[in-house]
Amino acid sequence: MTVGLTLVYGISGLALNHAHHWDANYRRTRAELRIEPVGTGPTPEITPVVLARLAVPEPVKNTWRAAPGTLQVFVEGGQYDVDLVTGRVIRSGFAKRPLLWDLNFMHLNSGKAPWTGIADVYAGILILLAVTGIFLVKGSKGLAGRGGVLMALGFLLPLIYALVIRSGG
Repeated sequence: MTVGLTLVYGISGLALNHAHHWDANYRRTRAELRIEPVGTGPTPEITPVVLARLAVPEPVKNTWRAAPGTLQVFVEGGQYDVDLVTGRVIRSGFAKRPLLWDLNFMHLNSGKAPWTGIADVYAGILILLAVTGIFLVKGSKGLAGRGGVLMALGFLLPLIYALVIRSGG
């Protein structure tokens, strides 16, 4: 039980720690298309023409006139930014990344109710493993030797980090 849950938190933890480098939850796409320009006429008149020329396969959720020369078309999983004067279209999309989206959903407890109980039990098991593990290894590899040094590091690293953060460092 703990192996699977540890993998959930470990893999998603790495992904979430590097969210500033990449989006672990969604795969983003961008493509350039062209349609025949429709001009900058009134929005109610040009919107159906743009939609017909785009032949969007997804249901259209909404449209928005972002600027006099730009119409945005919002669909499930993305949008089309249409330059009404040139006919240039940028299709931006996103889709959930298989597995990583699910792991992050669990790690962040986005589902709440049932996962809170599972995560609490798992946290209790980790506490139990940490405390009982202190006494499992005896001798030079246990508390009196390498194990004690590693345990001290395990306490010192978060303590030092907390002190640096609190001091504004």
